[in-house]
Amino acid sequence: MWLVDSTLEIGSDPDCQIVVSDEGVDGKHVQIVIQQDELVLKNISAKRSVFVNEVPIVKQTQLKAWDIIRLGQSELEIIDPLTERSRRSNEPEHDAPKTVIRQAVSPWMLKALTKPLEGQYFSITSGAVLGRDNACDIVVPLSYVSRKHAKFHSDKDKLTIQDLGSSNGTYVNGERVKSCELRNGDEIRLDEFIFSLVGPEGNTEAKPRTVVRDAVSKPKKSKAKSNGKVISKDGKASHKVFMHGLSSDALGKVFEITNAENHISRMLGHHLSTSEKSVSARHVYLTETELGWEIKNNGAADGLLVNGKMQAKAILQDGDELVVGGTLLKFQSVGDKPLDYAKPMQSSASSGKLVIGLIAIAAIVAALVFSGVI
Repeated sequence: MWLVDSTLEIGSDPDCQIVVSDEGVDGKHVQIVIQQDELVLKNISAKRSVFVNEVPIVKQTQLKAWDIIRLGQSELEIIDPLTERSRRSNEPEHDAPKTVIRQAVSPWMLKALTKPLEGQYFSITSGAVLGRDNACDIVVPLSYVSRKHAKFHSDKDKLTIQDLGSSNGTYVNGERVKSCELRNGDEIRLDEFIFSLVGPEGNTEAKPRTVVRDAVSKPKKSKAKSNGKVISKDGKASHKVFMHGLSSDALGKVFEITNAENHISRMLGHHLSTSEKSVSARHVYLTETELGWEIKNNGAADGLLVNGKMQAKAILQDGDELVVGGTLLKFQSVGDKPLDYAKPMQSSASSGKLVIGLIAIAAIVAALVFSGVI
């Protein structure tokens, strides 16, 4: 096919200029923009990767003669009738044409296993930075990923990952690391976002790898005073507090909090759920600080409400009401035993029924008097 249009689309949609019927190809997968003698390929699929010479293209790249474009299992070759191409490895040897020099292809790739990038591939080059910032080489547009989260370094067939002081840490096969040598098949996790590493297979699996583990803070023996109370630094709170469920999904439940750091969704018992409610509560934390008990929203989808106002973080007072992931809670920090917030509600309801009953009796008596019965 001669490339004469200024713009053409490739995909499985019949409306595309080049239709590729392949299960691994989106309806509109890539776009080729032609400007004079330049060809620019753009990946317009939000779910799938496109490869040029087996290098995954995240955004766009300039094409050259004899480049191979792969979508799913289908390949397309860019041909320039005015130039010769080099012999490929599976072709018979003839008089050698002029050599086409290509940029070295990295043997390492990341495969995203988590939405919104699930299924996409990313080529890893030495010095590539992974993070939330659009200037990064590999961009993960999620709030819990740091702007510059981690960096890759490669030397021959050796690849390492280095955490760049991220807030939520970098994990390799479930272990939080500062830096780590990587191997084919490793799982790299940034909080909840997971990549699988695709790389050269070899005999290095039997050799010990270099790992620098992230420093784990040790409990301190010292104590600090906060609001006239002593806060222990061994992970336990200076005194227990309570959360009372007020909404229908948690009505009557009382959550006793004795740790200085608490994950709200784990407290509510649905931290492994995939429902929208628990996802919203997943990134809300309750921590005892020197100023008091602090609640913090670290990325909850539905936000955090404290006494009806949206808050990123707040120091709680006794009696404050919170809405976390759709669940209404009441905070109690006074007393060693949980109060029964249901009793006042029942008392109010009983009082209301009594008043209505008295009014009804009075109305009946008035009617009887008016009719002369009494």
